Amino acid sequence: MSATLPPPDEVRGTFDRLLSRDAETAVAYLHDLGTASGYLKTEAVARNICWTGESAYGELECTVNLSKPEKDPRAIAAAASSPAAGAKARANADAHAGQPPACGPSRVPQCDLCWENEEFPGAPGHPAKPGLRIAAVELGGERWGLQFSPYAYFPEHCIALSEEHRPMKIDSSCFERLLDFVDLFPFYFVGSNADLPIVGGSILSHDHFQGGRHTFPLMRAPVERTVAIPGCPEVRGGVVRWPASVLRLASRDRAALARGAARVLDAWRDFSNEACGVRAFSRGADGALVRHNTLNPIVHREGGCYVMDLVLRNNRTDAAHPWGIFHPGEELHHIKKENIGLIEIMGLAILPPRLARELPAVQQELARAAREGRTPQKVETRLTACEATAPHALWAADVYARRAAEFADETATPSLCPIVKQEVAEVFAAVLESTGVFKRDATGAAGWSAFIDELGTT
Repeated sequence: MSATLPPPDEVRGTFDRLLSRDAETAVAYLHDLGTASGYLKTEAVARNICWTGESAYGELECTVNLSKPEKDPRAIAAAASSPAAGAKARANADAHAGQPPACGPSRVPQCDLCWENEEFPGAPGHPAKPGLRIAAVELGGERWGLQFSPYAYFPEHCIALSEEHRPMKIDSSCFERLLDFVDLFPFYFVGSNADLPIVGGSILSHDHFQGGRHTFPLMRAPVERTVAIPGCPEVRGGVVRWPASVLRLASRDRAALARGAARVLDAWRDFSNEACGVRAFSRGADGALVRHNTLNPIVHREGGCYVMDLVLRNNRTDAAHPWGIFHPGEELHHIKKENIGLIEIMGLAILPPRLARELPAVQQELARAAREGRTPQKVETRLTACEATAPHALWAADVYARRAAEFADETATPSLCPIVKQEVAEVFAAVLESTGVFKRDATGAAGWSAFIDELGTT
């Protein structure tokens, strides 16, 4: 840790004084501290491979994230249902209790988002976070923290986190806290991951939001069907033209918007539609009722208007879909198998670092095949025989069958060519389509109508 980094209480005091005068200055102060201390990994983020690609839903954003390892959705679910992360760290710390910490508090954080990570010296199973500083803000009458993500996915990627270590929960209080956040920082969006495994792409054991200074593809997507929100005439509602199932609420009346969002959540929690594969509840192995419906709430300001996108999510599985009925199928896992969380549901693909090695190898094989006039079948065979390209063999052979002539002009280079970037963006669009509880077909349209009718009776 830098010797010149101010202690946490001093940082919070300075942030409070700046925030009372100008929110932009306050967040710039906190961000500059993170950069100067090295907590914000600007050099690592700069190495990420980023591009945009067209889709049927407009431009999508893709990044091969070289900073963080690929996560297995089953590991996220396991972490959400057990106290393992904090317990393991505490047990390891107890084993080393004969040696006092070099600095900072002795409490071991229960997870990576706990405030106790500030100045924590580290323990086996829970590394230190040197340079971390957390400002304090009030959201929904509670004390929450504000910090910047060390591995930013977009400009000024920040995290708001509850001071209390408690599970994530989407409810009316969550909506109020999100609205408080954009009142404090109207130049940022803010949203929450879902509070259930499979559709929750984050640390489910600690209540938190993500935000920042970015306009996502979802935020630019148009409304294609207007929806009246019963009891909330001040709120404009509409179904968004998007691969995931999104209901957008907008109003200058903040209180009315919060009431409308709560009404949508209440209706969605209990909604089932067999034709669409949506069941609100099932029975667990122990006979207990298991909830499956939740949503991603996302808020931003447009002048004096509040806009809240509510992404309907369902985490049910069955024998044919062990990863999730509304999770990307295994045919898409060569590009993306992780949970589709808040950031990705808005149109920014966070792709695993292995693709930085695998996709150039695929590209070079396709270019060589095009110059030598190989058949798609031969291409698939050669791709399957190579460890780096085998996961992509079926997909790449299909791309080659459609676009071989274009690959003939590509030279051997580690940089991804426009063809591969565009094809990956189209896979990402398919990934997002898989999350939609109401597919973009006649059955899905009927499902939307049934839910909107249910919304009117809630």
